[in-house]
Amino acid sequence: MRNHQRPAKDWRSAAGLKGIVVLLLLSLSQPVWAKRLYDVELIVFKRNQDPASVEENWPSQDSESSVSRGVPVTNQRALQDAGLTPLSPNQWQLNDAYNKLKNHAGFTPMVHVAWRQDDSGRAALPLLRVMAGKDYRASFNPDGTPIKATPEPKTANDPSDGLSRKDWDEQSVSEPATPQGLYELDGTLRVYVQHYLYVEADMVLREPTERRALVEDIIDMPLQRADAAANQNNDVQVVGLQKVEKQYHVERYLQPYAFTHKRRMRSGETHYLDNPMMGLIIQVRKVNNG
Repeated sequence: MRNHQRPAKDWRSAAGLKGIVVLLLLSLSQPVWAKRLYDVELIVFKRNQDPASVEENWPSQDSESSVSRGVPVTNQRALQDAGLTPLSPNQWQLNDAYNKLKNHAGFTPMVHVAWRQDDSGRAALPLLRVMAGKDYRASFNPDGTPIKATPEPKTANDPSDGLSRKDWDEQSVSEPATPQGLYELDGTLRVYVQHYLYVEADMVLREPTERRALVEDIIDMPLQRADAAANQNNDVQVVGLQKVEKQYHVERYLQPYAFTHKRRMRSGETHYLDNPMMGLIIQVRKVNNG
């Protein structure tokens, strides 16, 4: 006698399949509601040394247009508009490093700031502009050559050397930064996640120095006449001679020193990037969402 009873369903396989589907759905939706957050703290400093003593081939900085598009890192409102959260000084953890630089004769700290961001990729996070120090617009052209126009009479509010000094410190993070200018320190920075944490820095430090500039002086020379017989067989008539003498003079020049780095980082570690003229200290800390 045949058994026409249907075989029972394997409930364990059905339940297991359902559980796998649920886990897949949760894993797909997790980045939407559980983005990781990081606190980024940055210090930028320059070395106090004679630029003439540094012998190095300096790379060129990215175009000025990319710098002008950056969000000023020291402007709290601009950071908030870009989706970042400025951190107050009582949340900073690199104060000891900043104070050591400030108290050392060989360094001058120029920027100290911190903010909170998520773990988005490079294209989703804003390009930040880092600028500080003197504004050399009154004395130099953008290409570094000196402005030779006759200076206007100074008023009582003008600085004695024609330059304005902007001191960036912990208390200035809320002050608006003027995008225009020929700042002593200027450039861009971006921190992002692409499988790993990365920092990209493209900055320039400008320092006044001296260089030899070529001056060509044209000096009139007396006419050298040949005898009449020689001139009859010469189709070219000499009407005069000039002598060009190369002369040099020393002029002031605003020398740019490029600072270009890309570094893979680990959260919680303090990273140090530098060149002979300047450097930065950066720390990226994972925020505990719990």
